[in-house]
Amino acid sequence: MCSLAAAVPACADVHVEGSLAAVRVTTSREAISDVLAAVAKMFNMNYRASIPLDAAADTNYSGSLEYVISHLLDGYSYVIKRDQGTTEIIVYGRRGTAAIPAAKPEAPKGIVSQWR
Repeated sequence: MCSLAAAVPACADVHVEGSLAAVRVTTSREAISDVLAAVAKMFNMNYRASIPLDAAADTNYSGSLEYVISHLLDGYSYVIKRDQGTTEIIVYGRRGTAAIPAAKPEAPKGIVSQWR
């Protein structure tokens, strides 16, 4: 388990401090992508997104790493994967946006077409 207590100033005015169990993040409403980049520098974490994460973050987050990420990415569809001390976050899109619908199967044309 990581137990870093130093504060890490990062992109613009994003400050991250604490440990995996107790993270504190303060921002000046930077983009969510900037906040994720700052958190990634502090902890062994990577993230990627299929959409721009340019919405403004809140000014304060605190709690476990998972809690902070869940509040930072509130309104987004994402998954968190942990493997041997590395955390990976994949953001798929905004929650509630429509996915591309699958093509509808062609309806049978009659009873004869079903017996071929």
